[in-house]
Amino acid sequence: MDACPVTESRCCQFCPQMGVDLDLVNRTLFGVAYSGEPMGEVREVNIARSREAKIRERAQYGGTVSTLIRVALESGLISTAVLAKLVEGVPQGVAVSSSREVLDCCGSSYLVCPVLEAFHRWQPEDNGRVGVVGTPCQTLALAHLRTCSLSAQSNVNRLNLVIGLFCTWALSHRFRKVLEKWAALPEIRKTDIPPPPASVFHVYTADKCISIPLDDVRPFVPPACALCWDMTSEMTDISVGSAEGIEGWNTVIIRSRKGQELVRTAVSEGLLETRELPKESLDHLMESARLKKRRALQNLVRKSGRREDLLHLKLKREIVERILGSD
Repeated sequence: MDACPVTESRCCQFCPQMGVDLDLVNRTLFGVAYSGEPMGEVREVNIARSREAKIRERAQYGGTVSTLIRVALESGLISTAVLAKLVEGVPQGVAVSSSREVLDCCGSSYLVCPVLEAFHRWQPEDNGRVGVVGTPCQTLALAHLRTCSLSAQSNVNRLNLVIGLFCTWALSHRFRKVLEKWAALPEIRKTDIPPPPASVFHVYTADKCISIPLDDVRPFVPPACALCWDMTSEMTDISVGSAEGIEGWNTVIIRSRKGQELVRTAVSEGLLETRELPKESLDHLMESARLKKRRALQNLVRKSGRREDLLHLKLKREIVERILGSD
């Protein structure tokens, strides 16, 4: 293999796995230093669901993301949204600009999806602004991109909305071979992991739900997921995940003023309803996010051999010590 002689390039600058300063990124997005709190910067936390039956019927949980993207498009906040869409049972990144196209992207797949490839390939029109829905690693990459000296050579200056998804891990495309043993890929509508103690991976087709043991699924989790310390997509305007124990609803974390205004617009237009997140659910979410940070730091230290070297992650020493303690 030849050594690359390039010392400054987009591939080196844009990829957060080449090094990311969370303090710099957080100051760029929110104007404050990175605290290392389990869920990052938070303005509000609640539960929400779409009021539109056609969205809820096709959504993973409450249809909150689809509703917010629809409102963002119709209000002019963005002209295009980059989303994940199941095509023949395989997720692909797509750029959409209408409510009908958003509806076609409802549902989720745990397979890794190249959303950022679609974002970079997007060709903006005059004054075009884009929104992206992505996982923590993808939304961190977008936030990191804003701090790069070569960012002008990307679409990031057109980025006007980022909605993040909660994520513990994803699956490599090698898992498709497992899925094909249970169902034809084009028949798959969405996949899901119910809360413990279920310990199964659900695959939904038009007429049935197939349960695969999680022990058959975990070997297909990419190694990089063990080094990711963000469960709730902290570097975003809004983060959305399941509402544990509250069927048909999403947990929603509002992080920016823009995100707050978007949610309020969706509620005022009668497209979204919100309620208070029960304290026990919030406490569980906080603990889950904290534990993911701890596991990631433990894995990074194990990989580097010392606490002072977190490989690609630049983080204040006091945050590391607070999370790891005497571990």
